[in-house]
Amino acid sequence: MKPRCFYLVVTQGPDTGARLLVDTKKRAVGRSRHADLALTDRGVSREHLEVRALEEGVHVHVAEGAGPVIVGGKSAREHVVPPGELLVIANTQLSVIEASPAPIEAGEDGSETTDFRVLLAGATSDVRGLAGIFALVEALDGAQSLREIEPLVREWAQSHVEATDAVILSGEALDAQPHLAALRDRSNEVVERRLDADATELTVAAHATSPGAVAFHIPHPPRVIRDATRRLLAVAGRVCASSLARVASLEHVEQDHASLRQLAVGSARTFLGTSPAALQVERLVPRLASADTSVLILGESGSGKTFVARLLHEGGPRARGPLRVLNCAAIPESLVEAELFGHERGAFTGAVASRVGAFEAAANGTLLLDEIGELPLVSQAKLLRVIEERRFERLGSNRSIPLTARVLAATNRDLQQMISQGTFRADLYFRISVVNVRIPALRERGDDVILLAERLLADLQSVAGRRVQGFSPRALDVIRSYPWPGNVRELRNAIEHAIVLGEGPMIEPSDLPPSIAVSMTPVGAVPGGGDVVTLPAKLDWLEERAIEAALRATGGNRTRAAALLGINRVTLYKKLREAP
Repeated sequence: MKPRCFYLVVTQGPDTGARLLVDTKKRAVGRSRHADLALTDRGVSREHLEVRALEEGVHVHVAEGAGPVIVGGKSAREHVVPPGELLVIANTQLSVIEASPAPIEAGEDGSETTDFRVLLAGATSDVRGLAGIFALVEALDGAQSLREIEPLVREWAQSHVEATDAVILSGEALDAQPHLAALRDRSNEVVERRLDADATELTVAAHATSPGAVAFHIPHPPRVIRDATRRLLAVAGRVCASSLARVASLEHVEQDHASLRQLAVGSARTFLGTSPAALQVERLVPRLASADTSVLILGESGSGKTFVARLLHEGGPRARGPLRVLNCAAIPESLVEAELFGHERGAFTGAVASRVGAFEAAANGTLLLDEIGELPLVSQAKLLRVIEERRFERLGSNRSIPLTARVLAATNRDLQQMISQGTFRADLYFRISVVNVRIPALRERGDDVILLAERLLADLQSVAGRRVQGFSPRALDVIRSYPWPGNVRELRNAIEHAIVLGEGPMIEPSDLPPSIAVSMTPVGAVPGGGDVVTLPAKLDWLEERAIEAALRATGGNRTRAAALLGINRVTLYKKLREAP
């Protein structure tokens, strides 16, 4: 029996198009000019790895001291890579292709399917094709979002293959067109279909984070299209897939950063505190993180519910997946289901494009349904069905999508009281609250507030661009004594306010928001003298005291006083004129 041979083809990186025939003899891959496959990627070692053909695929052995090779998303020092699998070295991506080409297959509808390996058996490195690929890589390199990619691909195709159009297709679009079904599960296909006497649609696989393809409209019949063009578009599909995956990753990272920026203590990886209430939460988190069960996180607004959800996500097996936070209170009732499940184009008025919902975006990660008590009853029923069946459909689609994410819920409301009032479903409550975790309010945590303040100060200094040595003793007394009704979120805002507007090496009480300083005035005393006041005081009196405190803190500078108060200068002047 004749041993199998394979091609090792560079599909992404500075050496795109280069290939090596791998047989039973050992072949060297590296940056050395003596290597059988010489790469110019600076992240590749001179003698990075050895390859040889086995019956199952290409055996890869990484040299001692060389950087890791990623196979199937995992680091490997020695691995057998089957045909169709990818391996990544530094900034170079290579694909294993069987050397024995398969014939062109004809479909019943007149379409033809060409195996990608047939195209690679030709001269993939012809100068014009390689120049075209470099041009595409350069064009897509600056794309920062998914919507930017298609126009760039279209412009490139018009210049390099005379295409009249180029359209990026999703997995759903492939399902809707039977002649493209082969592209969904296999990335080594090129499908062409004659549109009319003088036009051909040539579609190539472009699998990124999910199956996809790129359809090019060529103003020529199939017999006129050269194999060099087919090869060029086949490789272009891989380049597009790489860019689609990159920008999707960027968008996910940005969403994660936006979520993390709203969390309580940015750099913390544990629930900080030495109070009994904090230690109880800290003990629960590792156990719940690994359990992958439903958790309902309870607590006042700003107490750190989203932060605890982040700890549960990062401490469990889903840490490599995304963390998605959906604020149910911020979604209009008419759009709740679209936000949760996603929608197809035309599913409702204003749905001009398909959109992934929160369940789908969470993928194999974690979805936190924040303020779940604000969901309307109709949406609660549909949410219950999805959580129980672990499947859902986008609006406007009948395709069932599996729910692979872990679902957490959080609320600052009393759900059991809402159940008795008929505004929250009891069956949904029992489904999301296998375990309840109550996050203590900051006023219940004693001196934890000082620990949190110091951590927040360290986190926020780099953002504000000002170095601060710490808190003065008087400022610590104010922070320790203030009740913090807004909890950790209010504490964070107060410290950021102090960093931005303070001037000295230490944070002083006057650097904190005036509302905090005014609230610390002893009962029966009025800042700057005056009559004794019985609390609660009238709002206009408190406003006057806040303005007085701000002016004293800034030495009478009205512009800075207005900034301290969070109002503009014109408003401050108006209030001063109206004062008795």
